Amino acid sequence: MSTAIPNLRLIRAPDPLGLYVRIAGVGQKDLQTFLASRGATFNGVVFEARRVDPPQVKQEGKDSRKPRSSQRELLSLVLERRMDAVLDPQTQAMATPGGYSDKLNHLPWCLGRMHRLEDYTPEFVHKMADDLAKFAVAHSFTQVLAPTHLIRDASDPWLAVDIACTRALRLALRRRNGASIQVNYSLAMPYATLRTSEKREEVIERLRAVEFDSLWMNIDGCGSDMSPLGVVRYNDAATAFHFLGVPIVADHMGGLVGLSLLAFGSVGGLSHGITMFERCDTRSWLKPKPEDSLLFGPKVRVYLSNIDLLLAKDDAEKLFESGNKAKSHYGCRDTNCCARGIVDTLQAPVRHFLQQRTEEVAGLGRIPESLRAGRFLEEHLRPATDRAIVGPTLPVSEKLREKLAKHSKRLNDLRIVLGGYNENRKAATYAQHPKTRAARETRRRIDL
Repeated sequence: MSTAIPNLRLIRAPDPLGLYVRIAGVGQKDLQTFLASRGATFNGVVFEARRVDPPQVKQEGKDSRKPRSSQRELLSLVLERRMDAVLDPQTQAMATPGGYSDKLNHLPWCLGRMHRLEDYTPEFVHKMADDLAKFAVAHSFTQVLAPTHLIRDASDPWLAVDIACTRALRLALRRRNGASIQVNYSLAMPYATLRTSEKREEVIERLRAVEFDSLWMNIDGCGSDMSPLGVVRYNDAATAFHFLGVPIVADHMGGLVGLSLLAFGSVGGLSHGITMFERCDTRSWLKPKPEDSLLFGPKVRVYLSNIDLLLAKDDAEKLFESGNKAKSHYGCRDTNCCARGIVDTLQAPVRHFLQQRTEEVAGLGRIPESLRAGRFLEEHLRPATDRAIVGPTLPVSEKLREKLAKHSKRLNDLRIVLGGYNENRKAATYAQHPKTRAARETRRRIDL
């Protein structure tokens, strides 16, 4: 009797998908608690340079100085967990009238005013790169976003400056004994440039001559609230960057839209904030802030992972107070996340968000690439669409009901469009995934 095994096609699960968390002034302590209790569950944390080691401020009427909130402890914890600590030099904000503020002035590469194109002489580029490399090495960062700027297209003079700055930074890191620190190119440009094939290819051609470790796409107007057509076009356009041969991360991108980009293979990683910064919007950068404007910091929202919706805490409380129907459809059922259900979701929204988002990305990463898009549609998007239909029927305020109805329609449209896209798209390439710091260090030891 023959014992021959029939021909089987083995499907290899790829490397884990990438996820980076941007930390601003909100959720820092909760993130520390999450990492201390759970360990490394995603690739790394992105730190804004101005918050890493802020200057002391003089207390009114006193000679003593009160230190501003520092992220040194969080940075130390990230490094201990063998995660990537990514430095954002904030040069994109520095070169815009609304993005620059005096809170950036203590950074060595800041001029005490908005950066201008004419500032970037060869001497300034060299000094800025050296200051940035010195800062990165001194604080033990493992990755740095290249000091780039918002560009219109390949003809924008800022692009030539950005390429020169990226090259100078790489050389400066080597001089400063930081050769192991990875340089990630942050490409900030309008969605119109991304979707226009001629303009997109011109940008790609310019980037071919630049050495960097990964590409972070920071596309203005794109994020978790993109239209279904926008998601399809982003997928197709991002695929063109695969030929650069480096991992691709969609920066300021989250939600089911971000997960869909991972599922279809156009990007290999996501980067966003904690219940915020899931959209790239530079409108506030492009016009000066009024002198009398009051700045209110962002607040942590509550993540309804069942339908991919972020709500203000007051709205989330009112939703769950509307009855058992809301609780059964939108409450967290993961006992490893919220053992007491809705109580934990509302009391610890940061932990809930981080636990759910990391599992969403990790779960997709465990599915082979060739099967990932179909499984995403059936296991993520379709259930979310079915649950979202319930929202507009709940006894909540008219304003909240309208929001739930709008969200339900958007999810349904996204499911229909991506379903057709999955059936009709041609064979696609898959973006490289960013390697974790632990994997890189293990490989480095083997090579030695």
